[in-house]
Amino acid sequence: MLMKSILVADNRAELLATIEPILKHWGYRVLSTRSAEQVATFLEESKPCMLVIGEELLADPHLALSKDVLESVEHGDLPCVALRQEDFEGAAVTPDETIDVPLELFGLFSFIQRKVEKHPRQNLRLQVRLPGMYSIEEEDFILADVLSLSMDGLFFKTATRLKKCDRLNVVFPLFGQGTEIEVKSTVLYSIEPGAGNNYFQGFGVGFDEIPATHREQLQKFIRDRFLKEVSSRQDGVGDFVKEHLKN
Repeated sequence: MLMKSILVADNRAELLATIEPILKHWGYRVLSTRSAEQVATFLEESKPCMLVIGEELLADPHLALSKDVLESVEHGDLPCVALRQEDFEGAAVTPDETIDVPLELFGLFSFIQRKVEKHPRQNLRLQVRLPGMYSIEEEDFILADVLSLSMDGLFFKTATRLKKCDRLNVVFPLFGQGTEIEVKSTVLYSIEPGAGNNYFQGFGVGFDEIPATHREQLQKFIRDRFLKEVSSRQDGVGDFVKEHLKN
């Protein structure tokens, strides 16, 4: 399967350096430029699946896009998202959506999934290793490892066999924040052990409802963990990635 490519164009060098490692971390090939003239060349030669472009470049008179490209944007064949800039006065290209800078990480992920992927993921999901526990109705809590986490659910590695739609109380810590979250959840799916999955067993749950305070804490935890992963894979990006993303 060919890796999908995204063209990112903006005259702000540090913003480009922020977006590029994030998109690469999500599995995309990234083409980047600060030149309006190069945008047309990249679009014609590389055929990216999305254009992410600063509003100033959208209004640049040197942005000479072909009729085919303009029609692709207009018909939704080439999704286009504009990165907001001050004193923008309009352009010939109308983007599908405009995103504020500093960027909102979860909004950017959601937009790209909706516009690029045939089977879009609903939430930014992290691979983690956290100690957690769950209880079935009024029974005692059972310890288990949390292996993935999103704003809407998690996955437990456990030998306990549960059925879809079973109701649970779930507890897990947010390391670095000195707190833990307890939330009522519903089993969405289970994985049964077998030779094909090396006898791995567990189940995924969806959170029924998280109080607003816990939701903010969870969002910060996922965001900080994600940025740590991105920074660890590319030296020198940490400081300006934090600067150009909303807290």
